[in-house]
Amino acid sequence: CYGSIQAAVTAAQPGDTVQIQAGTYVEQVGVIGKNPGATNPASRIVIQADPAGPAGSVVLHGAVNQCEQGHAIRIGRSRFVTIRGLTITGAGGAAIALAGGRDRNLAVHIERNRIGGNGGAGCDGGITIAAGNVGTVIVNNLILANGRNGIATVDGEGGPHTLVQNTIHGNGWNG
Repeated sequence: CYGSIQAAVTAAQPGDTVQIQAGTYVEQVGVIGKNPGATNPASRIVIQADPAGPAGSVVLHGAVNQCEQGHAIRIGRSRFVTIRGLTITGAGGAAIALAGGRDRNLAVHIERNRIGGNGGAGCDGGITIAAGNVGTVIVNNLILANGRNGIATVDGEGGPHTLVQNTIHGNGWNG
């Protein structure tokens, strides 16, 4: 047991599951440098809401109200990471930001989350995927009422990205 989501993520090792109990967590989570040399999905780190709890019972409320660096979750220099079953709201920037360039990721999965009320008129609020992220899978998420775009690929380099059965509605600009 850890006192915050960040503390549990920091301690997570290849193949671990970080299971988050029902409640509201006001914090900014960095998934940085996880599984950097992994070549096998068996080392996947899963960060998920307690599956025994009702849908929507784990809420990550962003701790930073500004657009720049205002993400709720930022994933960088990581491989084989899954974010599953969270409600993410109140971030000044993207709910989930996949860093690019030298900080790019491999095989990140974003599954069954509720992402709404993030970003603003001048800032993406859903999911942003920067250059160089390969094998990103975004499946069965509800992404609504965020600033600007629901899902944005920031640069043309990277991919492939797989988006399956997401509901994306009512965001400031595009789905």
